[in-house]
Amino acid sequence: MHDIRSRKPLAGDLLLVVLAFLLAASLLAEDTFPLRAIQFEGNQHFATEGLLEASGLQLGEQVRKRDFDLALRKLNATGVFEQLRYRFDPFSDGYSLTFSVAETVELYPVRFEGFGTEDAVLNAMLQDVVPLYTDHAPLGGQMTATLVNALQGWWLSQGHEEEIEHKLVPVSEGQFEMLINPWKATNNISFVKFSNTGQVEMTELQRTFNQAARGEAYSEARFKELLHYNARPLYTEYGYMNVIFCPCETSKDPDSEGLLVDVHVEQGEVYLFGEVSWPQPMPVDPDSLAKVNRIVPGEVANMKAAYDTMAAISEGMKQHGYMKAQATFEERVDHDARQVNLDIQIAPGTLYVFSRLIIEGLDILSEPAIRKRWGMQSGDPFDIRYPAYFLNRVKSEAMLENLMRTDWRFNANESSGRVDVTLVFYGKSESEEK
Repeated sequence: MHDIRSRKPLAGDLLLVVLAFLLAASLLAEDTFPLRAIQFEGNQHFATEGLLEASGLQLGEQVRKRDFDLALRKLNATGVFEQLRYRFDPFSDGYSLTFSVAETVELYPVRFEGFGTEDAVLNAMLQDVVPLYTDHAPLGGQMTATLVNALQGWWLSQGHEEEIEHKLVPVSEGQFEMLINPWKATNNISFVKFSNTGQVEMTELQRTFNQAARGEAYSEARFKELLHYNARPLYTEYGYMNVIFCPCETSKDPDSEGLLVDVHVEQGEVYLFGEVSWPQPMPVDPDSLAKVNRIVPGEVANMKAAYDTMAAISEGMKQHGYMKAQATFEERVDHDARQVNLDIQIAPGTLYVFSRLIIEGLDILSEPAIRKRWGMQSGDPFDIRYPAYFLNRVKSEAMLENLMRTDWRFNANESSGRVDVTLVFYGKSESEEK
């Protein structure tokens, strides 16, 4: 809780009760009293001082309920809260006001491009305009609109006429940032040609990369991003951890409105796996790990093999009841020794166990036969593959007549870790049988 006060409250429970009654009555009568304290609960990304400024309230000023409502609307207009509410209490000779806020989860780091000015300078300017702004913003809402409008005004004052635009762009797997830049006519990528590709087959590199890049609006930052996530993995699979793409040259495509891009590759030296740090104690059975582990110290640092190993570990744990298991690693690249050291983390999560079987769509004669064949017992670790495997057996062994199709779903209790499975059977209708 964050608290702003002008002075300490008066002592005495009786006095507070009386004052509360008088203030409540006065509030209904629209009488004003001084605002003596403001508190904010639930704010994590936004400083209390900024929230206070955005509310438009000031300590010591004479306020009434309509002022509280107006402050709530101002805070809501910033577009950074999912929920907002307030309460007021007697405090000294006036009010104590408490705002409870739930901040929006979707806040994105902001990056500027094309302004010819450092991001720190632009951020400082915008913080003077938008009290709640740090260097993150929501995709839409009043805050983002105010940021863009402020930049538009500043950009015009610098003698430029382009419209300021904003959009989300990917920066890594599942991660995004908000890019704000002056609008400019961009050429889409028509085709990318690679030269000096080394061990990676040129046609394979061009085919793979162009599938991802063709049609994308070209900018140097975006193009490097595409190379990092779509071309680099083809080299790190062979241990080329310091592969360099570019210099890159662009030219007009005579057959379209797009750009042709030529990329020169320097694949560099081969790196080996170095130290591999596994979590202790290991949450994975050693024999199971040995079957899927493809990370071998001293051998070529095949990063695809490292990712495949993490996926296999996660999948194996899910088959033993850890439905939310996740295996990941952080790489520490030693360029002097040409080694890739890995720090591996394995988060098993909750152990889920099978609780009960629910069957829909069968008659009283067929249902017991299916239950008898079901192999998972109550309390067994829940293997998320088993329901689909079981239904495939039902169909392949023709256990039921007139079976058209099947389906299944499960309901997992997050607190208890118990899982109910529902099997659904669809048979032929009478009209279909005729």
